[in-house]
Amino acid sequence: MKKPHVLFIIALLWLSFVYRTNAQNQDLTITIRESVLNKMFKALGDIKGTASYSFMFVDGTYEWALVNPQFNIHPGRVDFVTDVKVTISKYTYLMHVTGNAEVCYEPTTNLIYVEITDAKFPLNIMFLGTLRHLWDVDLAQYFETPFTFEGPLTIGTEFIFPMPDNTTKTVYAHPLNCGVKIAEKQIIVSAEMEFVNREATKTQPVVPKK
Repeated sequence: MKKPHVLFIIALLWLSFVYRTNAQNQDLTITIRESVLNKMFKALGDIKGTASYSFMFVDGTYEWALVNPQFNIHPGRVDFVTDVKVTISKYTYLMHVTGNAEVCYEPTTNLIYVEITDAKFPLNIMFLGTLRHLWDVDLAQYFETPFTFEGPLTIGTEFIFPMPDNTTKTVYAHPLNCGVKIAEKQIIVSAEMEFVNREATKTQPVVPKK
């Protein structure tokens, strides 16, 4: 039979393998890297839209399409950057857009949200040889559904340890006190790990083999 402390070490190593250890009183971390978010953007494929406009008693529609949209994660903030190709009437132009995104963790749903909050580009039209600005278009309205990831609170692990006095002890491990940190190129959701020692139960004594 393996010694109890050896089993306990194995259990902790298993937890460390699945969730990275954080030294500042945070036992578990879930890391969402910038590259993961941008892979999701690529998986969405073409992102484009059509809307209407009215100018000088002329009604029409314009088209826009995102070119290489991506998130850039820096300490304390997440930028949403993209180029936007706009076609209105016979006029086509390309604009670079730098917007903002927010990150939050909702403990009641155990979900991590990354949501574009603003990303505006000017809607311009060429009228009688003169460039006219109509209004700003906020791309955030087209991203009402945020990027969503599962948080750490679903992790609950129970370990049963045989003791030298022929009892077993059950230790239940679960995370609590989750927090969000935005670091360079990554979003980190961390939690403390609580270990609860359940009441020991008596087992059948081990009979030595003759």
